[in-house]
Amino acid sequence: KPNLIALSAAISACEKGGRRYTDAALDLLDAMGDIGLEPDVIVYSAAISSCEKGGPKYTQRALSLLVEMKSKRIKPNVFAYSSAISACEKVGVNPTDVTYNAITQACFNSKRYLEALELAREAKGRGVLLMKITKENGLPKWDLHELIEAMACMLISDALLSFGHLSNDGTSRNSQDIIVVTGKGLNTEGPNGPVLREKVPQFLNDIAGLETTAMEGNEGRFLITAESLDNWVASG
Repeated sequence: KPNLIALSAAISACEKGGRRYTDAALDLLDAMGDIGLEPDVIVYSAAISSCEKGGPKYTQRALSLLVEMKSKRIKPNVFAYSSAISACEKVGVNPTDVTYNAITQACFNSKRYLEALELAREAKGRGVLLMKITKENGLPKWDLHELIEAMACMLISDALLSFGHLSNDGTSRNSQDIIVVTGKGLNTEGPNGPVLREKVPQFLNDIAGLETTAMEGNEGRFLITAESLDNWVASG
């Protein structure tokens, strides 16, 4: 009698085999239910990816599997989400900022920060959601005020990681203070007012140990100082 490990391996092999094996992957998934085995996140993710590779006629099944995972309280990973998004694109349904915001916020709330970061990077790469980067009085200005909390935290993290990699590539860099604009944030009004201006600095401090400085006369802005950046880069 096949067990979960064997069927999981078989479904993963079908997923790697591409569109010719989509039906086989789904048949194996159905067989698991017939013999009383519960698919886990790895099995579901492989099946959803197989649907994406199978083409437009499998898009609805991919989305159904995503819903099924949630109904069973199985948390989809970034691989499952990305595959479902790609499947939608193949039938002309483009993922929106609402889609990415909802998925990223869910990962963020569960402290699945690496998955949230990958989703934010994907949204940025597709041009769906961006952090506006400009200059003000010669200093870099990163504008987050049109973003929700999770996307704001992830996109600023991505920018800081890029800064860190550039600073460690052996080339000389002169750090500058960075102006960060939070404003009220998108849909971040709490019972006591906007929360983005508090949550982003708190996240940066908790995750990276970065110190921020409030800008006098403007509660919707703060500074990441050059000294704090240099200390963060030096800490590795």
